[in-house]
Amino acid sequence: MRKSISRVLALTAAAFGILLAGSGVAHAATPAERAVAACGSSYYVQRSHTMGLGQNVTAYLLYSSSTGNNCVVTVKHENAGAYFGTATGLGAGIQAEGGSWKKDDGDYKYYAGPVYLNAPGKCVRFWAHYEEIGASSIRDWYHTSTYGNCG
Repeated sequence: MRKSISRVLALTAAAFGILLAGSGVAHAATPAERAVAACGSSYYVQRSHTMGLGQNVTAYLLYSSSTGNNCVVTVKHENAGAYFGTATGLGAGIQAEGGSWKKDDGDYKYYAGPVYLNAPGKCVRFWAHYEEIGASSIRDWYHTSTYGNCG
């Protein structure tokens, strides 16, 4: 009898442990984590700029030392209300000093980009666009960074 009680308790404890492990609360990704996911796991954030009346969008300039590429993504925040998950004007772009712009500008639900650029020995700047639609107006936000992250 003692063995069967021990066995029942052990099995119950194991089942309860599995139940607890499987019921964890999902971690909501931050805008920076979503930018890394869009560009690739080897990328890290170098610079960013948040914009919009509610600070609903952030543009990220990322870099991967393993590929030597820069990447730009403009990400909507989950707290953006109706904008998050709704296709609205959103853009991301990058330019090396002396080069032409590479842009992705359209209507997106979650993020624009990724836009990649290999620019060894050059400084880069990034660009972002966000269309905020109000009850009676549409406002377009734009940002162009200064050149930086040279190398």
